[in-house]
Amino acid sequence: MLERLARPLAGISNALAGAVDRFYRILGRPGKFFQDFLNGAWLGHSVHPVLTDVVVGGGLVAILFVILGSFGVTGLEDAIDWTLLLTWLAAVATIATGLTDYKDTAIGNERNIAGAHGMINIVASIGLFKAWLVYLAEPGWLGPTLLIGSYLLLSLGAFVGGHLVFKYGYMVNFHAFGGERRVRDFAPVLPVAELAPDTPTRVALGPTNLFVVRRGDLVYALADTCSHAGGPLSKGAVVGDTIVCPWHGSAFRMADGAVRHGPATSRQVSYAARIHEGQVEVQGPRGVSR
Repeated sequence: MLERLARPLAGISNALAGAVDRFYRILGRPGKFFQDFLNGAWLGHSVHPVLTDVVVGGGLVAILFVILGSFGVTGLEDAIDWTLLLTWLAAVATIATGLTDYKDTAIGNERNIAGAHGMINIVASIGLFKAWLVYLAEPGWLGPTLLIGSYLLLSLGAFVGGHLVFKYGYMVNFHAFGGERRVRDFAPVLPVAELAPDTPTRVALGPTNLFVVRRGDLVYALADTCSHAGGPLSKGAVVGDTIVCPWHGSAFRMADGAVRHGPATSRQVSYAARIHEGQVEVQGPRGVSR
């Protein structure tokens, strides 16, 4: 039902994602680091859900103060003002992080649902800001009405966001369920003569596709599927010591899979690799405890 209701928003959703993408492109290299900060590459997972908790919790606390005031508890006016201010500031940060994640959303139902989620919460955030302005003056009946109405809309947006995460795995590590092939001893994957220097190459380790690259006598191996959205790293570009995903530009250090640039936030699964008796051999994955 949500997919069907969100489908008419496809045009607006695509236009919004395109506008955010152009904004970051105009900013150039500083924009890339700003995007990394808002995506959460430094945190290890998306920043957006961290901030949503502040918004939802702050709105609920403000409503609790209003309810207590209706039962005769006094001295809560300043508490409501400050709580609404904190909630609104968190909402602005939440919108910024959400739009940054959103620009790299897959076109189709996933983007439509993400767009609906964002639009609902933007309207709710505007309502919270208006409620704060009203409470700074004389709230009367308008303040509580705006606050409760905005919070109900915010709750609807949170529900749609939950649907987006739990159905589509939005901004979830693509390798979360550990489907990669494990090898305890080094196993050959291709002859070294077939691996051209500095050329991203896909090889198969049983059912698992790996990205490998040779630089002199060193070989690096990562899971070929990007942890952000499943893009093929073997189709990407080697830049310095990183491999850049061709889909959304996530960059991973080839030596260990560490995230160098987002939108990916989770380390890429990596394998030990070596050249032995004319074969490229891999072992691992490394650092996986599952």
